[in-house]
Amino acid sequence: MSMSRKSVSLVFLFALLALALVACRRDAGEDVSLLTPTAIVLPGEATAGATAAATPTNTATPLPGTAAATATVQGNVSTTATAMPAAATATAAPPTAAPPTATASAGPPPGGSARINFAPGATSATVSSTLVAGGDGDTWLLRVSAGQVITIQTIASPPGQMVVSLLDMNGGTLATNADTVGISAAVPAAGDYQINLATASGAPGVAYTMQVIIPAASGPVTPARIQFAPGQAMAQLDDSLAAGGDLNSYVLTVGAGQTIHVAVFASVPAVTNIYLRDAAGQMISSGTDMSGLMTTVGAAGDYFIDVSNFNAAPAVSYTLTVTVPPLPLPPPTDPIRLNFGPGQFAVRLDGTLAAGAEDAYVLNVVAGQSVLTDLTDNPPGNAPIRISDAAGNPLNFGRAPTSLGTVIPSSGDVYVRVAAPDVALSYSLTITVPPLPGPNATRISFAPGATSAAVTGDLPFGGDSDTFVLTGMAGQTLHVSATVNEATGWTKLYVYDAASAIVGLGTDITGVSAPLVQAGDYRIVIVSDPAAGPLSYTLTASIP
Repeated sequence: MSMSRKSVSLVFLFALLALALVACRRDAGEDVSLLTPTAIVLPGEATAGATAAATPTNTATPLPGTAAATATVQGNVSTTATAMPAAATATAAPPTAAPPTATASAGPPPGGSARINFAPGATSATVSSTLVAGGDGDTWLLRVSAGQVITIQTIASPPGQMVVSLLDMNGGTLATNADTVGISAAVPAAGDYQINLATASGAPGVAYTMQVIIPAASGPVTPARIQFAPGQAMAQLDDSLAAGGDLNSYVLTVGAGQTIHVAVFASVPAVTNIYLRDAAGQMISSGTDMSGLMTTVGAAGDYFIDVSNFNAAPAVSYTLTVTVPPLPLPPPTDPIRLNFGPGQFAVRLDGTLAAGAEDAYVLNVVAGQSVLTDLTDNPPGNAPIRISDAAGNPLNFGRAPTSLGTVIPSSGDVYVRVAAPDVALSYSLTITVPPLPGPNATRISFAPGATSAAVTGDLPFGGDSDTFVLTGMAGQTLHVSATVNEATGWTKLYVYDAASAIVGLGTDITGVSAPLVQAGDYRIVIVSDPAAGPLSYTLTASIP
């Protein structure tokens, strides 16, 4: 259909008017985009990470007062007007080998608090903020299930100016520490818990990053139980932490007044924290893989050890060593005193014990001497043995069948106690106190290129001894053998290090092989049995 001349003129006129209008708006500096109109987002309509659009190609323009889900929390410092909903939820990190973390949605306002939200499946959340100079504080809130463990770790700049506290729903303190050491506590009930970070009135401004670790919310944490082998006070286990913030928990039973020593040897140093909690979840001590921790507990019961790393830490493998020495015992009321005769240095004792009974022996020992005990029992594995000083302080302990070597630190009485805590039993105990190396030792020297040397000597009466000395290097092994001309089995051989500790022992029948831990002089003592007559011998020392 053809248009009339009049219609064409009207269309042309409208086109000219439109072009003139556009030119005027451009002269005024106003952007005109007829193809891509901008969508206006009203307050409360935006969602975290969402893009509002009028058409599939539109880009949302945020209004003032909104904030983005990726905003960096700056505490009391006003935030930059980056797009974000008023109540954004933390977003989980992309799936990796490390546990996902979450970032808090907003910083605490002055005098108020901010909530930490965990992303679905996340076991930790990380927030950053600042405290102004002259004394300031931030309060963070988080909801926790009953029995869960909260571990809080902070990195502050400058460090050591801020105190971090975990408070329960009633304002009671569950754990507190300086920002340089983390805190950990198990919560007694479900609810909101506060994390307070505060500086003193004279403190400088502090910027911090805080990581909160809470293991899976499926219920209370089930720690691995540490149990000592019978007669032992130390346990070791190997474990690992994933990169990006992880936590392992352990539990052990300790008696009132005992001291707990915890050490962590980590594949990556200075990234692992250690926390010790009581049965109520209260943190009572903390440390790192560089310092370890040690504390004496006031009450008997279960104690929990938490080992964790920070969100920026790599994966770590470690060896955890836990030591709980036995408590001192009061000296026995009626011990049996052992007196060695001239040349005598050993005694064998056989006895029987009713369930719950104990035999105690006492002997006088010179500082530096070693007390060697060999204990067997029947039925086997039931008799504990303890060596203690005159005040009852434990020097060594074990459980039959066992052989112990105990260096006595000071001269005086030493107690050896054998018990039957559970069942009646019989036992055989040999106590040996070898003579210390003599002051006039004969030096053994190898010929150039040789790895061994032989010396001869005489022991004119029972209990007599000779001492030899030679120099060894760390990592070498010293082998000593003796040939007795008159009869075999009548002499004993001992190897002592520079501190007079026995590092090897045997007889003329078995010989001795002693690994040398450090370079220096080592002494060899050959001693005859108290019942032996005059003996002559050839002693051979070799270091291959």
